[in-house]
Amino acid sequence: MLRKTLFILVLISIACILAFTLNILDSAESKAENAKEIADISEKSSIVTLASAMKSFRESLSDTLLADASFPLGHQESYSWSNLPPSNNYDRGGIEFSELSIDQLTLFYEVLKAFLSDEGYTKVSLVTKKSKAPLTEINPNFWKSRPYYIALFGNPETDGSWGFQLDGHHLGLNLLVHGDEVIIVPTHIGTSPTTIDGAVVLKEERVTALTLLESLDEKQREKTIQSNSRRGLKVGPGSTTDPFLNYDYSDFVGIGLKASEMNDGQKEQLRKLLKAYVYNLESEFADVWMKHIDAGLDDTYFVWIGGMTEKDSIYYRVFNPAIWIEFNDEGRSGGRPNHIHTITRSPNGNDYGIFALNRGPKTLLEHYTLVDHHKVNVSFDYFVSE
Repeated sequence: MLRKTLFILVLISIACILAFTLNILDSAESKAENAKEIADISEKSSIVTLASAMKSFRESLSDTLLADASFPLGHQESYSWSNLPPSNNYDRGGIEFSELSIDQLTLFYEVLKAFLSDEGYTKVSLVTKKSKAPLTEINPNFWKSRPYYIALFGNPETDGSWGFQLDGHHLGLNLLVHGDEVIIVPTHIGTSPTTIDGAVVLKEERVTALTLLESLDEKQREKTIQSNSRRGLKVGPGSTTDPFLNYDYSDFVGIGLKASEMNDGQKEQLRKLLKAYVYNLESEFADVWMKHIDAGLDDTYFVWIGGMTEKDSIYYRVFNPAIWIEFNDEGRSGGRPNHIHTITRSPNGNDYGIFALNRGPKTLLEHYTLVDHHKVNVSFDYFVSE
């Protein structure tokens, strides 16, 4: 019996040593592979401007805050974001707005201003700066009053590949600089109420889509409108982490009206709708993305569910080889929609940039195996009256 026990202990020890060795080799290989992909620091003036804004923000942080905010490129924290506001007893990862001074927060908004177009910055600014009142009106003892987190990836001081994530209630921005390139996917922007400080948030996204639908003839509408389908985002944000990393979009091919079946005027209206999302990013970088979208414009599918007026609740999506867009009315008040969710992704594998393909979790099972800080399981949202 003793001999058998010793034999089992020896086997266990060998297995542990082997697993530890493989883990070291795998980690070293991952770091080496990742290091090869990190771009050189760009000398392009627009990228230098982005890096300067981020450096100023980083320099304003204490050592502790910078350490809490910082993660390697491709870290699983990249995928740990949600539409839901965090509760008071929940740490989402990164640093909270509430931990920053006014000066530090101002510098972070300068980072946003550098990355985003005027239209994109206005949307993000309205959503983040006006979120406190609705949350505290509902339950001040449960929801955090400034429910946004910043995570930083890589270091613009030393590398040409770096980025950041801003996530919280009704917002998820994932931005990556890689050499001369900048991406902003996935992006989630929502709002409730739809009017903040007199501005109608996501107005262009609704009106432009309705105009496109109205331009279609009866045969085109038959293909576009999916009357037997329910509204709701197909690849929206999860409750604690992104469940659609490396998602297969092939099931959506062939559903809806194809742009190749539109006339020139309708195609131009479709492009205008696409631009309402693409040009949340600063125009120089959005132009590059738009060229990729235009290259596959005829292979774009337009789908609609719901009514046909501004007072109706609607859902639509636009699916192109280089972009995926969804818009959905989540709630109503005062006889009209008052709660919207949108999502923008890159269905050709560019969500989160190239580092997402090589590091971090590839499935939810792997993510939850690796990460132990996802404790909240909340699956509801709300809307408030104007």
